[in-house]
Amino acid sequence: MSLRDDILTVSRTLLIKEGFGKMSMRKIAGEVDVSATSIYLHFKNKDELILALIETSIGRLANVLQQQLEDGDDPIRKLEKMADGFIYFALNHPQEYEIIYMVRPEEMPRFPKEKFEQIRKIYELLADIIKEGKERGILHVDDPLMSAYTVWAQLHGVASVVISKRLDTRIPTDTFIKQAVDHIIQGFISQKTTV
Repeated sequence: MSLRDDILTVSRTLLIKEGFGKMSMRKIAGEVDVSATSIYLHFKNKDELILALIETSIGRLANVLQQQLEDGDDPIRKLEKMADGFIYFALNHPQEYEIIYMVRPEEMPRFPKEKFEQIRKIYELLADIIKEGKERGILHVDDPLMSAYTVWAQLHGVASVVISKRLDTRIPTDTFIKQAVDHIIQGFISQKTTV
């Protein structure tokens, strides 16, 4: 692992644990066991470092989702795989997931507009699947992009409950996730396809 990777790993942990305001380049340097000057060779300031964390995390999520999709899958199967990939990433990479979706915006530097393209590609991938389902009469939606955001918000709710350990202990986690994902997708399926 390179020094840059070590810096990002330590920064990710500190950001989740202490928040952006309490995180300093000096503290990161101490955790990595290098001088602060060494960190500045890779990142000009804390904002640039945090933006690199966000970008890296989004890239990894996008890769996981892209790998889920296969040619020939119908739109419902694609939605199921996307949901599975999203939940898998959230539960297996909780720090990266939290950096994308759960760290409060006021604690973070402003994300440059040009960097939003990577985030948009994820939503557009989902929107394209929903649009395909609409065109084939399988999914009942008015606006595929709006529906993509709705699916994303619902999946985020499912992931957040599990990550934050807020799920009722009487409910098995795996069962909850499976049923929640099923309910989310069933909400978009056209009634004509279920008769």
